[in-house]
Amino acid sequence: MKISVIDLGYNSLKLVNYDVRIDNTFSAYSQHSILARLGEGLDETGSLRDDSIIRTVKALKLLQQTVKFESSAQVLPVATSAVREAGNKDQFLALVSGETGFDFKVLSDREEALYSFAGSYTATNVPAGLFFDLGGGTLEMVIAEKSRIRRVFSTPLGGLRLTDLYASGNGRFTRKNYAKMSERILDLLPDRKEVPRLGKLGLVGAGGTVRAIARYHQMIIDYPLDKLHNYTMDKKAVEQIHRTLRKMSPKQIGSIPLIGEDRAKSIVAGSLVIQLMMRKLKIPQLVVSTHGLRDGVLSAFLKDPTAYEKGSVDSILPRLTNDKPVSLSVTSSRIIKAFSSRELLSSQEQFILVRALEEAQKLPLYDPETLFYIIANSDSVLTHSEQLLLALSLVRIRGLRGADWLYAKYKDMLEEDAKNTIKRISSMITLIEILEKTGSDLQVTLSAHQIRLKISPGKQDFPTALFKNTLKDFENAFKLEAQFSLTPVSSQKLEPEISSSEKT
Repeated sequence: MKISVIDLGYNSLKLVNYDVRIDNTFSAYSQHSILARLGEGLDETGSLRDDSIIRTVKALKLLQQTVKFESSAQVLPVATSAVREAGNKDQFLALVSGETGFDFKVLSDREEALYSFAGSYTATNVPAGLFFDLGGGTLEMVIAEKSRIRRVFSTPLGGLRLTDLYASGNGRFTRKNYAKMSERILDLLPDRKEVPRLGKLGLVGAGGTVRAIARYHQMIIDYPLDKLHNYTMDKKAVEQIHRTLRKMSPKQIGSIPLIGEDRAKSIVAGSLVIQLMMRKLKIPQLVVSTHGLRDGVLSAFLKDPTAYEKGSVDSILPRLTNDKPVSLSVTSSRIIKAFSSRELLSSQEQFILVRALEEAQKLPLYDPETLFYIIANSDSVLTHSEQLLLALSLVRIRGLRGADWLYAKYKDMLEEDAKNTIKRISSMITLIEILEKTGSDLQVTLSAHQIRLKISPGKQDFPTALFKNTLKDFENAFKLEAQFSLTPVSSQKLEPEISSSEKT
């Protein structure tokens, strides 16, 4: 089923078309963005300007044709700060409905913040953090710990709004106005004392400005992956990019392909907001999320259409952000538990292995190199280095030579022991696949330098010769002497078994 989400923001108008599967999981297959600048001049008059309305209605008519062409089963139009704050909101919404047929749901500042948080939280692996969405008109912030909402902030610190208030006619900032803008940003941002004490606080950012400065940073450092989601930048890099952009005119900024003319006017103010947020809250690193408001809106609608229409975001949110159970077989779970209990796999390796086993079930039959890029470039909760480890592990099973070549290409992004991690994960995947395909049981006994695997074959003939080759790879990966024996089919449960040497 196809569903379209239209996001009418302060600065831009976005349409995302999603393919929704039968289990309500989804993926975006096309996106359209138009710089409508609906909120331009809103702070001066308190109402949407006629020229802004004309631009927006014209853009919506274009998106109406796009949606019709896609044959979307459902369209979810949402509007944020510009419409929410406008004195002529009702007249504008009536005009849009009459001209395009789109009946916009105007999100409250809390709804906007929480839907954006839901989209980012489920797509990243930051258990405790400040999740923000920096738009053209407002900055929405949610502080959460393990999906529990601790604080919600909404401030009028959007990039276009700040530019309209403090930039000169040429789009640049005088020293005096830049200082005033910085003072206003620092005044409206929360203090560290307003942030719940959650220990190490992560920072996850969504929005066009965040994506643009991340792309620009990737260009500067010649980043080897063409991937933005879960990209990380430290405070120094954000500050450096802001200083560089501040020295440039909007025209010069617009000539940078990765930023473009649409973002050129607001990115100096927007990047300053991010820089000062990191400085004031003493957060050293920024994680970029390409998932946010639109994903959160769609998730909420699919979870409970009635509650979504009523605006009951707080009742839907726990169901959106609960960690999804990992869909592993009993055999896989027990084997991982057996090896983890003997500290043969680190916590990070377990994390990657579990997701590798999930990926292995649905991978297409491509050549190893093509397969690598499909895995490495897909969005995931894994960090970029973890996703490389996952991709290299799965490709190693398909063809060792290809994996070695790809490892050499990306080794600078990986830790020193990465090659051994890849070997351990891939050998575990192969071991589990053989046991699952044959329906066999396994018992593990570990002594100082030796691991014994007792296998109870299932109904299918056990591939002894193939397993011996797997065992050699296993020995090399774990640096242990491995022995295995086949026993008649028994009713013994597959549980971690403590050998006599471990007991002593």
